[in-house]
Amino acid sequence: MATTGVAALDELLGGLIAGDNVVWVSERDETYAAIETAFVAAAPAPTLVVAVSRTELRRAWPGTVEVIDASPGGRLARPGPLADELEQRFHDGRRWTILIDGLALLARRWGRDAALAFFVRSCPSMLQAGAITYWRIPRTLGAPFIDRVRQVTQCLLDVRDGRLRVVKAEGRPATVLDSVHHIAPEGGGPLTLSPNVAGGRLARGLAAARRDLGLTQAQLAAAAGVTPSAVSQAESGARGLSLDTLLTLSDRLGVSLDRLVSGTVSPGYQLARHDRRVRTDSRVAPLADDPALGLRAYFVTLDANERGVPPFAHKGTELVAIASGLVQVDVGEDTPVLRAGDSLLATTAPLSGWRNLRADPASFYWIVRD
Repeated sequence: MATTGVAALDELLGGLIAGDNVVWVSERDETYAAIETAFVAAAPAPTLVVAVSRTELRRAWPGTVEVIDASPGGRLARPGPLADELEQRFHDGRRWTILIDGLALLARRWGRDAALAFFVRSCPSMLQAGAITYWRIPRTLGAPFIDRVRQVTQCLLDVRDGRLRVVKAEGRPATVLDSVHHIAPEGGGPLTLSPNVAGGRLARGLAAARRDLGLTQAQLAAAAGVTPSAVSQAESGARGLSLDTLLTLSDRLGVSLDRLVSGTVSPGYQLARHDRRVRTDSRVAPLADDPALGLRAYFVTLDANERGVPPFAHKGTELVAIASGLVQVDVGEDTPVLRAGDSLLATTAPLSGWRNLRADPASFYWIVRD
């Protein structure tokens, strides 16, 4: 895990995972400037800044920062060449830290569709390369643009009026999603975060109930007897709603009060990020290892000619699916060999070990049903 440069944000997100694209929906104000400064200051070299204007080019960056000139008139002023240039940087095997603050400027220069296409192409490339990237997107780009960005990115954090809302954070606990926090520079010093528990619960519950019932904010406001602005602010954590209003809404929608102030929102799936460059002694990285779910999954890596054993004995069904290499599996009294794309389903014979038969690294997925 890498640091955001803000201790309180590291505590909230558990740090940054290699490959994270963190999109900040924010204006360029004092709060975001402090966030950006902390990120660049804490980032290990090499750090890359994509400057899309002459003003950004003239900024005084630390000596460890490399600046790509994507300002008007240069060879990287168009979407394709700029995306190509970024992808070329990833081929040297180094772990990059990247800052792209001018997506709104690019949208004005290229058009929103082209700017969005640039993001949709570059974001997965940065994930694949293990780069950690900060993007800033102002609300002026519009809700459809931001929602499409949300679908692709790993993290999306909304900052406005001294509040931070976690809109998306892959690989983090469900309780983090849609949580709301007060955020502010402390006397010119480090940024601090303090959770707005009541506002966060109401924001999560209202948004989830409205989505489940297929209502717009205006329709929800009409049912509650308040303005659409009041509902919008409640869903962003900016304000609350009175108990009388919530009781009215509960009665008219036919839902419980507890549902309107629910503490958690589940997207219906769990995603685990595993950095394949990080090796452990066990070589078995958990992707989903909660026995209560009935299914557990692990990613296993083996060095040249390396042998390994499962970290625990399992008596139920097991599946081995080879991602790369040539792997021999000890299952019951047999030792079948599997190549990339092959799988082995063990229903009654237990798996007792595995071996990489080649001089190149091998990897596979081990899935068990409890």
